[in-house]
Amino acid sequence: MMSLKRVVKMAAVSTALVVAGATPALATVINIGGGTWDYGAGTAVVWSDYYHGSKCHGSTSVGAYIDSDEEAAGGWSITQAEVAASGNESYYRTSC
Repeated sequence: MMSLKRVVKMAAVSTALVVAGATPALATVINIGGGTWDYGAGTAVVWSDYYHGSKCHGSTSVGAYIDSDEEAAGGWSITQAEVAASGNESYYRTSC
């Protein structure tokens, strides 16, 4: 049977590993170009989501591949791509 001290130590180490492994996504949400742009990159995906209430608009995510979308006024343009080792980018545009 394990001692209480050893169980507590193992729990502390396990918690530290889980917390250290939980890398937060680098997300940004800003009002720009008359709309709202939510973009960033996490450990698995790079994304670009853009909303504009009165213009056709679009967004593009560049990672291991490129995903691009266009949306009519009043809807969200939503894109995401698997992250690459480098060169991950997010874009928005206010025209179609």
